[in-house]
Parts: sequence; structure tokens; C-alpha cells
Amino acid sequence: MNKSVKGINQLRVGAVISYLNMAFGTLIPMFYTPLMLQLLGQNEYGLYKLSSSVTSYLSLISFGIGSAIVRYLIKFRVQKDKDGEQQIFGLFNVIFWIISAITLLAGVVICFVTPYVYSASLNDSQLVRMQIMVIILTMTTAVSFISTPYTSVVTSHERFVFLQIINILTTVVNPIVNIIVLMMGYKSIGMVVSSFVLTIVIRIVYVVYVRKAIDLRPKYSKMPTYLIKEILVFSFWVFVANVVNQLYNTTDTIIIGAIPALATVGVAVYNVGATFSTMMSSFSVGLMSVTTPKVNTLVFSNNNNTELTDLMIRIGRLQSYIVSIVCTGFIAFGQPFIKLWAGENYGEAYWVAIATMIPTSIPLVQNIALSIIVAQNKHRFRSLVYLAIAIANVLGTIACVNYFGIIGAAVVTGIASVIGQGFVMNWYYWKKIGLEIPRFWKNISKLFVIPIVMCVLTLMLNIFVDFDSWFTLFAGIIVYTVVFALANWIFVMNDYEKDIFRGPVKKVIGIFKKKG
Repeated sequence: MNKSVKGINQLRVGAVISYLNMAFGTLIPMFYTPLMLQLLGQNEYGLYKLSSSVTSYLSLISFGIGSAIVRYLIKFRVQKDKDGEQQIFGLFNVIFWIISAITLLAGVVICFVTPYVYSASLNDSQLVRMQIMVIILTMTTAVSFISTPYTSVVTSHERFVFLQIINILTTVVNPIVNIIVLMMGYKSIGMVVSSFVLTIVIRIVYVVYVRKAIDLRPKYSKMPTYLIKEILVFSFWVFVANVVNQLYNTTDTIIIGAIPALATVGVAVYNVGATFSTMMSSFSVGLMSVTTPKVNTLVFSNNNNTELTDLMIRIGRLQSYIVSIVCTGFIAFGQPFIKLWAGENYGEAYWVAIATMIPTSIPLVQNIALSIIVAQNKHRFRSLVYLAIAIANVLGTIACVNYFGIIGAAVVTGIASVIGQGFVMNWYYWKKIGLEIPRFWKNISKLFVIPIVMCVLTLMLNIFVDFDSWFTLFAGIIVYTVVFALANWIFVMNDYEKDIFRGPVKKVIGIFKKKG
């Protein structure tokens, strides 16, 4: 009973901290990004984002095996096989050391190929700086791979409080260090160096925590090498899905950077717009990290579709509150915000953000379904569908970007997302997996009525109210947020959702009463 209560507390506290991390992840860029853009300049920022996008493809070298670690660790834990858990931990350690070595070799190849791809759009000085950043970012990726098994151990043991505290520290420390580095005059190369050092420190923290707090050490004798084939088969379709994610998230930037008429300036503007979609996506990722073990446990224990749908609705509703206010709030206030925040030169970023944020809302509110099909090892269809849509997206972007610029690239990506992540996958979740998708959307759709009405009314209000100053803009955002919270609390939220907020408040009040 105590262990169960402890697990529930870890889940709830971890979820609360994850949303606190999301708040930091949203607020800090609000202050950090404009200063970074000013210190870097539009061209240097575009070069930095282009380098990051190119090297982000190195993450594919893991072949999707990272997604298998938690699954197999939990599988041995459910079976109460401590030796088996340590041996599979050791096996994954060996695998990821090999992956890290391959990553370093691939990074060197990318470094040498870069001048041939971007010689038409970048000058000699930019090419040299890009090559340096590619090498450093490659080393950062390699170190991240090495730490992947340790991060997965923390997740599989449901140590969500520690996990989210580390995430918060990373969210806070990284931009602070970057600003210091930029003020010292080290520009984009200094930023990637600071990221590399921070990654090393985080890896050391995870290793120490797993060994001391969880008391789990990898065993390299009698490793279950017989599972390698099963792991690779399981991971292959995750790998395909990761390829798709890369094509969606970074290919637009790579294509834009190679066009002389757009180059680093186009990359800078596009990524400012895409930043808001990324922020919204990060809200979902924080909660997913604390629900993955629960999903795997349900699947391994009884695989009851009604219970899985109930969990999907419960988590989906929480995600919908965040997604709906971020998305509709940005539509209502985004244009004057970008003008004040980034500058007049980033006006097109507003339309890039809208074109990517609205389609992204669909999979974000039902991300739990992805965890379900991965746990059931039924994610092959999703990977194939996403791959087909992603290829169409790349071809469409190449065809449109020369005529319609960065907005055309964003619209093509958004349309592809609606088709693949919206219509096709919801049919699959319903008809093939057995999740009660009509019941899910019946519950979720109600949550979007209030924010949509609020968004439309605010856009109409723009005719009479000028939001082109920080004072009026923040006043409008605060009023929008308060009305959203009150309306949902009164008309929409259920007792479970209210208790998430009431619980901590009651505890704080209780502490003060005891002290009094």
C-alpha cells in the first residue's frame, strides 16, 4: 500500500513539476529569445538553427532503440527479475556506446559534406563556423546517447520528481549560460560549446543517481543478447516514426537554408515561428514522461481497451486545457507579440506559427494513444503512414518554397500533419486498436468551445483596442488567461482535474495552519 501511494505521489508531483517546467520553458524564452536575437543577429541565428537542424538527423542513428529501453526495463520489473533488469541495462549500455561511436563518424562525414550543399547560400566564413558547430553538436549528441539508458532507468522506476527537477534545472541554466557566453562575444559557437558541457554534467548526475538512489548497476555478464533481434524489430518502426518526425521538424529549415534568396534570414524567421509550435508540443511531452510507465503496466497486465480509453481521455483533457489556451491565445495576440518580441523583420513568423500550431494540436491531445500502440508493439502502421505523408511533405515543400516562401513550406507541413496525424491515425486507433475514439473526441471537443469563442471575440476586439504596446498586450493576455481559467473551472473541469490544483493548495494551507 505504501509503495502504491508513493507511486501515486511521484506521478502527481511529477506531473505538477512537469507543468512548472513547461511554465519556465515558456516564460524564459519570452525574455531570452529577444536578447539572443539581438546579440546574435538574424544571419548568425539562422546559421545556428541551420547547424542544429542538420545535426539533428544524427538522432536517427539510435534506430529507435531508446523507446525500447523503458519497455524492457518495466517488463523485467513486473516479473520481479532484478538480475534480468540489470543485465538488460548492461546490454543497452553496450548498444548505446556503439551508437555513440557511429554518431561521431557520421558527424565527421556531415562536416565534410556541408560546404558542397550550402556553398551557394553561405559565404566562406559562415561555412567554416557551421562546420565547427556541426562537430560540437555531434559530440553533444554522442554524449546524450551514452546517457539514454540511465535516463530510461529513472523513468521506468517512476522517479518523476527527480526527472522533472533535472529538466527544470536544464531549462533554467541553459539559457542563462548562453546569455553569458553571448555577452562575452562567443556567438553561436559559444552556445553549442556551453550546451555540450551542460550535457556532460547532466550525464554524470544521472549515473550517480541511478547507482546511489535507485541502486541499479548494469551487468555485462550473461546479458540477454537473445533479445537483440526482438528489440530491433520492435525499434524499427519507432525508427521509421523518428525519421518522419525529423522530416517534419527540420527538413523545412534545411531546404530553406539551401535557397540563396532565403538562406539564413529565411531560416531565422521560419524558426521563430516554429518556436511557438515547439513550445506547445513541449507541454505534452512533460506529461507523457510520467504516464508512459502507467500505459506499459496496463498493457502488460490486462490490456483493457476501455480502461486504456479512460486513461487517454483523462490525460487528453489535461493536455487540451494547455493546448487550447496556447493555440487560441497565440492566434489572438501573436501578431503584435511577435512584432514587439522579435522585431518588425519577423512578421511572417506569425503565419508560420499558425500554420504549424493548429494541425499539431490534434496529435498533442491524444499523445497517450502513441504510448499505447508502442507498448502493444502495434506502431508499424503509424510509422508507414507517417513516412508516406512525410515524403509528400518534403516534395510539396520543395515545390512550394520557391513560389510561396517560408509560409508555403509551413502550410504544406500543416496539411500533411492533418491528413496523417489527424484523419488516418484516428481511424487506426479506433478500428484496428480498439480504442473508443468517438467517446474520446466527444469528451475532448467540448473543451475547445470556450477558447475558440474567446479567440474570435478577441480578434474582433482588435478592431477597437490597440495591442501594439507591452502594457496593453500583457493586460489583454492576463484578462484572456483569467477568463479562460474561470470559465473552465466553472463550466468544464471535473473533480479529478480540480483536485490537481486543490490538493497542493490544501497542503500549503495545512502547513501554515500547523505553524500558526
